[in-house]
Amino acid sequence: MKLFFTNLKIKKKFILAFVISALIPQTILGIILFLNLRAIALENAIKDTRKNVEDVKIKLMDIVQNAVDISNKLYLDKKLLNILSTEYEDISKIYDDYISYTELSNLMSIYNKNIHAIKIYAFNPTLLDTGEIVKVDDYTKNQEWFKEAIKGDGKILWELVFDNNPFRPQYYFSLIRLIKNSYGERIGVMVIYIKKEKLEEVLSLHLNTLVITDKGIIVAAKDKDLVGKKLNFNFSSQDGKLIENVNIDGQRTMAILGTISASESGSSFLKVISFFSKKEIFKRVNKITFITFVLILVNSLVSLLLMLLFSKLITDRIAILNKKVNEISHGNLDAQINILGNDEIGQLTENIKTMAKNIKNLIDQVYLAEVQKQQIIAKQREIQFEMLCSQINPHFLFNTLEAIRMKAFCTGQYEIAQVVYLLSNLLRKSIEMTIDLITLEKEIEIVKEFLEIQKFRFGNKIDYKIEVQDDLLSSKVLPFIIQPLVENSIRHGIEPMIGKGTIEIKVFEKDGTIKIIVTDNGAGMPKEKLEEVLQSLDSKDKSHVGLKNVYHRLKLFYGEEAKIFINSELGKGTSVEIQIPKR
Repeated sequence: MKLFFTNLKIKKKFILAFVISALIPQTILGIILFLNLRAIALENAIKDTRKNVEDVKIKLMDIVQNAVDISNKLYLDKKLLNILSTEYEDISKIYDDYISYTELSNLMSIYNKNIHAIKIYAFNPTLLDTGEIVKVDDYTKNQEWFKEAIKGDGKILWELVFDNNPFRPQYYFSLIRLIKNSYGERIGVMVIYIKKEKLEEVLSLHLNTLVITDKGIIVAAKDKDLVGKKLNFNFSSQDGKLIENVNIDGQRTMAILGTISASESGSSFLKVISFFSKKEIFKRVNKITFITFVLILVNSLVSLLLMLLFSKLITDRIAILNKKVNEISHGNLDAQINILGNDEIGQLTENIKTMAKNIKNLIDQVYLAEVQKQQIIAKQREIQFEMLCSQINPHFLFNTLEAIRMKAFCTGQYEIAQVVYLLSNLLRKSIEMTIDLITLEKEIEIVKEFLEIQKFRFGNKIDYKIEVQDDLLSSKVLPFIIQPLVENSIRHGIEPMIGKGTIEIKVFEKDGTIKIIVTDNGAGMPKEKLEEVLQSLDSKDKSHVGLKNVYHRLKLFYGEEAKIFINSELGKGTSVEIQIPKR
């Protein structure tokens, strides 16, 4: 252990001493405080949530019991059952029975504190619709709550029922129950609507508390957006027991469950669930923890500052040396390092100064050599390009050609005048050619002028077809890279053949590359001759000058991105394909 501490660097010794003596103990205390605060906050949240559940249960039991009492009275009300079962033929008899039956009005006056409305949906088609007794129509039959009431076969059920009151249509938490006569026949469905205001009053002080049915449907909540949604969790959990990971509206929460027993809720049960988010209850804990760790950090910084002050005599020179080395590493090889002393730091300083000087000398030598190399290469390429261009730049006397053209035109030799014009235009473009790029459209114009001249020479022996992809016409290419290929096709392919020859030029784009294909149906060449032509492209002999000029110009300008392919078959013709990048 002693040897371990002896071999540590000075800075590491200071840091290690600080960590052991101050940082670790303070951090441990902070973590213990944080965990205890979280446990206390969680315990208080669970306690408050249990209290919320019990408070809501007590307040809700009175409302629920009112609805159950009304349900039981109506279920056994013989006069109501008689009205619902009687098939009326006389309307006056219906009015008499309606007027004499006041039980619904009496119940509403007694329980109007908690009950919004009582409706009886009757199957009897001979009855008349009133505000309290309504005939069942197709719309009602298709409602889920109505289907559930039929399935319940007289049991008390709790559902969300839509009241289509024209003045205030909305959903209500309601008791529903099928009504049967003494013969067991279905004669109607009662719906007892609970007052929304009463539920809101019960839940007003309990934001995170919900009332749900035995199917998990939320029937009451302070947050109205939750009403009607379904919760999926284990309803068999014991009352008052903490349930973790309950998904409420996409949020993971912890919840306490409470049940309103059957004596109050009827055959189906109601659940009261109160929930809370760990994230929310730990906000205050996290704030306290943050302040605690800030204090720990401040204390640690003060301790570290004091330690650094005591070690300043040793670390000052190391800091200066580190700064200068950093300057050197960023390219300042002339940085001056002035650190006195003959100890290890002083020796290291001298070695770094010597190293920086050697690196600077080496960089200067390499840079100079590279500049010279690039200048030589650039000059060679310039000379090569000018030489290649000069080979296809014949100089003609434009004034003489123009005089010939005008003479031919004046004597009625219009075809000769046109050909002289094309020749003059073609030669002018050849002489003016530079290393600047031209549009593909201009390059095609050069080829067309050349082909028209050749058609004048050979008559009907030559025909041509040019197909260019429209969106490529504005693309830039080297000048005079297609005309030499066409000239070769005429000279070596069409001239030697018997009969009419055709030259096809196709230009299109594929995979970001411009493809230029010149095809003739001329004499073609045998395989041995084709191999000789391909090998001559990289040679320095004087053969195949036109093709070699195009090849070398492409390679000099585009580099390895430029490619040329030649296919030929004796007696069937030749095809030359150029591939260059689209620019």
